[in-house]
Order: sequence, then structure tokens, then C-alpha cells
Amino acid sequence: MPSRIQKSIVNAQVNVIFYVVSIVLAFFSRKYFLQNLGTEFLGLSGTLGDMLNLMNITELGIGTAVGVTLYKPIFGNDRETINDIVSVFGFLYTRVGAIIAAAGIVLSCFFPLMFKDVGMPLYIPYLMFYSMLYASLLGYFVNYKQIILSASQQNYVIVTRYQITITIKVILQILTSFLPYNYIWWILLEALTITVYTFILNGTIRKRYPWLQTSYRQGKEKFREYKDLWTKTKQVFCFKLSYLAFNSSTNIFIYSFASLTSVALYGNYNMLMSKIINFFDGLFTGMAASIGNLIAENDKQKTIAVFKELMSFRYYIAGTCTITLFFCSTPIIRLWLGEQYEISTACIMLMCIHQFILQARIAVDNFKDGFGIFDDYWSPLAEVVGNIILSIVLGKLYGLVGILLAIVICEVAIKLIWKPYYLYKKGFKESVMKNYWPLIFKYYILLSVCIACATGVRAKVMSFMDIDTVVGVLLHCLLMGGFILLFLSMEFWLFDSHSRSFVRRLLSYRKDHA
Repeated sequence: MPSRIQKSIVNAQVNVIFYVVSIVLAFFSRKYFLQNLGTEFLGLSGTLGDMLNLMNITELGIGTAVGVTLYKPIFGNDRETINDIVSVFGFLYTRVGAIIAAAGIVLSCFFPLMFKDVGMPLYIPYLMFYSMLYASLLGYFVNYKQIILSASQQNYVIVTRYQITITIKVILQILTSFLPYNYIWWILLEALTITVYTFILNGTIRKRYPWLQTSYRQGKEKFREYKDLWTKTKQVFCFKLSYLAFNSSTNIFIYSFASLTSVALYGNYNMLMSKIINFFDGLFTGMAASIGNLIAENDKQKTIAVFKELMSFRYYIAGTCTITLFFCSTPIIRLWLGEQYEISTACIMLMCIHQFILQARIAVDNFKDGFGIFDDYWSPLAEVVGNIILSIVLGKLYGLVGILLAIVICEVAIKLIWKPYYLYKKGFKESVMKNYWPLIFKYYILLSVCIACATGVRAKVMSFMDIDTVVGVLLHCLLMGGFILLFLSMEFWLFDSHSRSFVRRLLSYRKDHA
């Protein structure tokens, strides 16, 4: 049977392969969609998607709590318990799906008021929204059994089937964008794709787990036996809430205080940045389960050592990606889509900081979850409330810049300051001032030095290179990205022992399994 590390490696390899495919496809598709469908259509898609995500708030925490509950019975091959837990999951998801369906119908009644100034027929928002709602409801009523694949560290099975289906869908959407009624084709393909994926995924689950028998009635009966599951769900709900608020409310605020066009402009940069950042996230798929097992060994010094190694690597990756994106994103957008799709430098800087925080905080979140310390449920709620208030105030004053600034302020307060403190106090039971902040301040100094040097290098590069051509943009990105990568690699290797330990650990594992 493959080990946890081997499964993590397979998950990582599959994620990396498909992220490369999705990045390439996203660049081509976005350009053709903007040309043939328009910025308002794509802005509408982003806004409706965020509305639906906000309705999905009722689910937050259930999947995570069930996944954690499944680890032990899967390890012991306790099929009866697995059937019970997945049935409970299906019972809860069915109820959530019913709530979302009702909420979606009610929300759509207000579309004539919400989208009265959209430059397209009103039936377009309705068709688009209901196709998205249909896709979401399939996940609740049919696809919930995929939780057993995730809990078994077989996420690569889900990713492979989903990404292949999505790739075919996007290619067909590009081709049909040149046809008459291209809006309709785009929407119909959205609904058709998720239907095909549902048949494929559930066929795979039946083949791999022929003994998996679940039902709504069984889940309802067994629900009372899993009170701890509901308690964990409510705790995790609060923490997932902040993630949803930041990722699903931004487009709504931009639409409210700017326009659908601004949503699309922001979406161009956000897609570019998130695709590149998510490429590296794919390397760590399944890491959370491994961290949970490490903590269960009850070796405090080893746990802290691994935590610091992962922290160093996260800051290194986050710094390399976001600094490079800051210097290279606008030339790429200009070449890819045109000057009319550029946004201000201040917006780019804030978006890069946001992406950096999302990357840098992951190690803290993983270990905090591994310890199972969720008593600070007020912190994500405070983050959500703070983000809403600041987004309204700063959005009215400064538009897109104000909304992005609101996000960064709240993230710094909760993700970068509070969560590490709470992890060290409740998890490691050590002083955060002595054992965490000196290390993190060192990383910020290394990153600041790199930014300063990269700014000087860019000035030199701009003096002799034309970045309005394909070759110029490619050379500019290679030079800047290469310099930042090498400079940060040198800094972290010379000045951080945890980075050296992390590299040695990887090389040792590779040597042992060569």
C-alpha cells in the first residue's frame, strides 16, 4: 500500500501537471472571451459566481469536519463506520443543498433590480445563474461521496477527472464564442460539463468502493451518534467563513462601488496571480493529513522543527512568486490583452500583498488545524466584519484600491499576527515573541532587500529593453524572475538554517527512495 508521502507526491504531481495545462488554457481563453463575449459578460459571470459562493456559506465546515472524522476508520478499514459517516455527510449535504436551492430562487427574484443597467438581455443573468446553481446542487445531492477519495489522500483521482472535463469545456467555449448566440453556448456548456463530470466521478467511486452504500435515511438515523462531528463543523465553519468572505465578496464590492468592467479588469490580474500561486499550492496537496499524523507522534521538538522548515519554504515561495508578479504582471497583461486592461500600480501592489499573505499563513493554518485548536472562533468573525466595514468605507472613498486595502488590513491583523500567537500559545505552548517573531522578521528583512535590489535591476532592464513586444516581455519576465529566484535562494540558504534543513530533508527522502 502506498505510504502517506507517496500519496502526497502523486497528488502533487497530478496537480502540477493540470495547473500547467490550466494556466496555458486560461491565457488563451481569457483573451478570446474578452474579445468575443465582452468585459461585461465576464464581469457578470464573476459577480454571479460570488453571489452563489456566499450562499454556499451554509456548507462551510461540514466537508472539513467529515474528512477529519474519516481518517481513523479509513486507516483501520472500518467499512461500516465509513458508510455511516459518508451517509451522515450525505444527509447534511442534502439539507444544505435544499437551503441553497431555495436561497437561489429567492435571490433571482431581485435580478431585474440588480442588473437593470447591464448591457445585455435580462434572461442572460438568469440562465447563467441557474446553470451555476445547478452545478453547485449536483455537488450537494450527488457528488458528496467524493469525500472518501479526499480523506484517503486520493485527491488526484478527483483532480484528474475534473480538470480533463474542464479543459474540454473551455476549448469548446472558445470555439463556440465565435458562433452566433455565443452567450447561450457558453452557459449551456457550463451545465453540460458538470453533468458529464458527475457521471464519470460517481462511476469511479462505485468501481473503487463497491461496498460503499449510503442513504439519506441512514445518515439521518446515524446523525445523533456523531455529535462531535456537528461540534467540529460549527467550529470550522467560523474559520472557513473568513476565506469565503475575502474570496467571494471582493467582486460584489467592486461591482457595488465601481462597475462590472472593473470586476473584469480585476479578474484578469487575479486570474494571472492565482493561477501561478496555485501551481505551488498543488505541490502541497495532502500535506494537512501528514501534519496531523506528525502531531499525533507527540514529539514536540520534531513538530516545531518541521513547522519552521515549512514556514521558511512558504515564505521563500510566496516571496519569489509575489515579487516577480509585482514587476511582471502589467507587461504580461499589456501584451496578452492590451493597455486598456491595465490597473494602477497601487492595486497591483495590494493584490500581491494579499497573495503573499495567503501563501505565508498556510503553514500556521495547517499546524493549527492539526492540533485541533478552534476555540478562537471569534477571530474569523472579526475578520469578516472588519473586512465588510472597511470595504464599504474605503471602497466609497478610493474604489478598487480601497477595497483591496481593506482586505490586506484585516488579513495582517488576523492571519499574520493573531493566528501565529494562538498556535504558539495553545499548540506549541511556547512564547511566540521568542520563538516565532524573530524568525519572521528575518524573513521580512530578506524579502525587503530582494525587493530593493529587484527595483534597481528592473530600472536597468527597462533602460535597454522594449517590453511592448513578445520577445521583450518574455526576456523581461525571465530576467526579473530569474534574478529574484536566485537572489532569494542565496539569501535563504546563507541566512536561514531552517531552509537548509528543509532542502536536506527533501534530498534525503529522494535518495532513500531512488
